[in-house]
Amino acid sequence: MQPNNPAPSFHQQHYGREGRNRLVLSEHRWLRFGAFCAFYFAQGVPIGLLTIAVPAWLAQEGATVGELARFAAIVSAPWGFKLIAGPFMDRFKFLPMGFRRPWVMGAQAGLVLSFVALATVDEIDPGALVPLMVIGFVINAFSATQDVAVDGMAIDVLPEEERGRANAFMAAGQVGGYSAYGFLCGKLLIPKFGLPVTALVCALTVAAIFVLVALVRERPGERRLPWTHGEAAPRSEADGAGIATIFWNLRGVLILPMSLLLIAVEFVNRVRDGIAVAVFPKFAVDEIGMTADLYSEYISYLGLVAAVVGVVLGPIIDRAGAKRFLLFALIVSAASHITVSLLAEFWQNWNFVIAMGLLLTVSGQLVFIAIIALFMNLCWTSLAATQFSVYMALANVSRTVGGLAFAPIADRLSYSQDFLIMGGLLGLAALILLPFNQASHSRRLEQVMDSARESAGARA
Repeated sequence: MQPNNPAPSFHQQHYGREGRNRLVLSEHRWLRFGAFCAFYFAQGVPIGLLTIAVPAWLAQEGATVGELARFAAIVSAPWGFKLIAGPFMDRFKFLPMGFRRPWVMGAQAGLVLSFVALATVDEIDPGALVPLMVIGFVINAFSATQDVAVDGMAIDVLPEEERGRANAFMAAGQVGGYSAYGFLCGKLLIPKFGLPVTALVCALTVAAIFVLVALVRERPGERRLPWTHGEAAPRSEADGAGIATIFWNLRGVLILPMSLLLIAVEFVNRVRDGIAVAVFPKFAVDEIGMTADLYSEYISYLGLVAAVVGVVLGPIIDRAGAKRFLLFALIVSAASHITVSLLAEFWQNWNFVIAMGLLLTVSGQLVFIAIIALFMNLCWTSLAATQFSVYMALANVSRTVGGLAFAPIADRLSYSQDFLIMGGLLGLAALILLPFNQASHSRRLEQVMDSARESAGARA
């Protein structure tokens, strides 16, 4: 006679079949940290090429600061359209493969193909920028889409107490990607082999990370690929709310006071970024005397140092609080910009250049880590992809706005004035941040969620 045992639970079935459920993000902290670091590394590859290597070569070939600002604004514009992807990710899912992972895979596949398309552009020429800008725009469209999906996945599977450290690893991955590929593309590949070979190397790198996305799963029992075995993990957030409902609920969250305040902080901070991406390479070539390949190498080394510092200090964010950490980083960054502005007589001193470069890069990395952690803490899990994508889209629109607004006046300003403007913007961001209160936001968010549940119950 067979014993009358109850049917095994979902958890027991899959743990029984697969032991410790290796390569499942929800089950292993260090797999989460490592995987998200790698996903962000993939986003860093186009940043290294299009934000470091190509602008440096354009500056060396005679492009003006205004031309560099317009190039950067157009190529980076897709990062401001991320809010278009978010609602589709929250509405349309293939849950047997995970809540966000299918979108990550699709975006990475598009990123690989767009790098292959870039291999058809023969040269970097300030007088013929249109093909480079068009394909660069497409590359960043797929990169931004992947960013939305990865951020939504991170909010979904990361416990709140891990988000500071996790963001340190994610930021380190992105910095590692753009530092490595800023150096590789600007120092070695473009000068020796040209843009087509450079683009193909970038495509192969992202393709390798695509393999990792295909191997990991979000939760036990899910499929790795559409045709493999597996089933959707049970979860309350996967309710399939319509896009209209998503936008209605989103409106209630975005207009909360702390949400608006942090958007304002990031707006001012990213306007500064839109100026910096044009000023820094031209300043390095004109005032410091760097060549394009030396500038790429210099920025890459600084980025790697900043990534290591960010990982080391990541746990402090969770203990000390992201707001306090962000405020400190903004003040240090503002002071560093103003110091460069006021001490023009030291611009030819390499010790000064290296020291200030380290301060600017490390403080910028810490700002990025801390503000991303704060934005994640503002999110409603069921709307995470949409809500976070709106925050990041507004941030990236701000960078484009900064570049476009700066372009008409860029060639009439001195570099001292450029750095003074950037320092002033960062100081303003720090002042705006002072009233931020996470606990107040959490209470208000709970009220919005309760109201949404009551409305949904009434409609049912």
